[in-house]
Formats: sequence, C-alpha cells, structure tokens
Amino acid sequence: MTKDEAKSDPRREKRRDAMLDAARALFLEQGYDTVSLSDVVALSGGSLSTLYALFGNKRGLLKEVMQTQFERDMRELDAIIGRGNSPAETLLDITLGTQEYLAAADMVRFMRFVIGESLRSPEFGQKFFENVHLRFVERYAALFGRWHDEGLLRIPDAGLAARQFTSLVLHDLHVRAIYTGGDGAAVSSHEAEQAVALFLSHYQR
Repeated sequence: MTKDEAKSDPRREKRRDAMLDAARALFLEQGYDTVSLSDVVALSGGSLSTLYALFGNKRGLLKEVMQTQFERDMRELDAIIGRGNSPAETLLDITLGTQEYLAAADMVRFMRFVIGESLRSPEFGQKFFENVHLRFVERYAALFGRWHDEGLLRIPDAGLAARQFTSLVLHDLHVRAIYTGGDGAAVSSHEAEQAVALFLSHYQR
C-alpha cells in the first residue's frame, strides 16, 4: 500500500502515523537492529499484517521514518525562505531555527542514531547523505543562486557556498552530539549572528 492510498483512508493514515511515531521512538531508544516489528506494533497498536501492508518490511519502515522526518524539516526551511526577508535575516532565521531544532534532546539522539546506523550499514549512510543531507544543500544552493541572479549577493558558485553555509550551521552541533550527546545544549544567538556575518562578509557585493 502506498502513502497516498493510506491517506485516502483516515483510519489507515492514523494507524500509519502511529506506527511511524512508535518506530522512530524505539529506533532512537534501542537502535535499529534491536527493535522488532512486533515491538512497533505493541507500542502503536494495529497488527503486523497492517504494518507489512503499509511499509513492506523493517527497512521500508525505517525509510518512511527518515522520509517523514525529512519532509517535516524541509517544510520548516521552506517556510523561512518563503517569508522573503533579506539574505541576512533569512540566513539568521535558518541558522537559529536549525540549531535550536538540532540541539533538542530527541534530535541529538536522532543524529547519533544516523551516525550509528551509517557505521553498521554504509548503504544506509549513503542513502541518508543523498536523500536528506544533499537535498538541504541543494535547497540552499538554489536560494543562493537566486540571490546571485537578483544582485543581492555575489555567489558565483552556489553549490560551494551552500556546503560552506551548511558547515557553519551544523559542524559544532554534530561534534557535540557525537562526543557528548549534547542534550539540552544552549544555542547562542551571538554565535549564530557571527556565523551569518562571516558568511556574508565573503559573498556581499
């Protein structure tokens, strides 16, 4: 059963969302290998037959968990871009929003989960890199390319600029998550402002 087919049946969609939420919580708490599909059903309700019909197998369930997370994150980014503010305001909103979001305890666990699964399954890591990380970098590149065309900034290589900006926003959080868990880490608006100023100082016309 496809996602669209599930959405055509409200009860089926509700069951699907409950299974995704249960799977996400269990994967983060116990790790992918430890969790069984029966564990997911026990937490979410429903049946194994429904789970198989919706997701195919455990790997399909993990794929949908990751896709759902990505879609939520992308909606947040698109909402910020859609405000149409200046580059400085937009980049600061993106930086603060991203850092506050990723500093939350459950997202720190999510990052560590992705790292752990990538070590166990290089294919998983490659897919996450291509289907999640690169999609955000591409969104930034498209935004920077538009600003360049509009004369707002001088960014001849939008792809390079997107990778640089991503590193400024994410590096410290990722290091903190890997080594300490980073739960409850405070986000500094001053550091966010400095990161944006550093980026803009190179690309301002």
